[in-house]
Amino acid sequence: MINDYEFVNMLEEYRNEFFRYIYRIVWNDSVAEDVFSSAVQTAWQSREKFKPGSNFRAWMYRIITNKCYVANREIKRNSLDVDELDESHFAVDPDLEKRMTDDPEWITEHAGDELLEAMKQLSTAERSSLILLAIERYSYKEIAEILEMPVGTVMTHLSRGRTRLRRLLMDHVLNTGLIDLKNKHVQKHINQQLKQG
Repeated sequence: MINDYEFVNMLEEYRNEFFRYIYRIVWNDSVAEDVFSSAVQTAWQSREKFKPGSNFRAWMYRIITNKCYVANREIKRNSLDVDELDESHFAVDPDLEKRMTDDPEWITEHAGDELLEAMKQLSTAERSSLILLAIERYSYKEIAEILEMPVGTVMTHLSRGRTRLRRLLMDHVLNTGLIDLKNKHVQKHINQQLKQG
């Protein structure tokens, strides 16, 4: 069992990393604090199950990921269905539309939000797998242990997540005019990407 002092010290050591992960996984940033608090409470209550010498980060990631799953289910249950919304309520600012088509560099500078939005459209398992691999630098085996699933399932989530991200970001690029669709090389690349997906 981990003692109180060790628990608090290790939690503080990885606190920012855990928060970054939560913010990337939950679909609504306003629940991130609650998810973290709930995960800490669960970890604290089950600290006697933690085996000294094992990986505290992986143990906490497993608890946090489970709490993110629960939070995302709640968010989905309580959210509006976008398909049911009346599109006439949404208007595109003509100045913004002109700026986006006239100044592609401006869009590139603001593409981070588009990536976040695309990430939010992935399943929790796909998003968790991608973040643990690409950002937190865990191996497939470590991700499988954290998410409590077979390595093959992790690889499937990674593949599906990458494919969906590629499609979502390609849609963004096409819709914003970031690339010249009349260019033959661009058309060939887009066709190849769409066939792969």
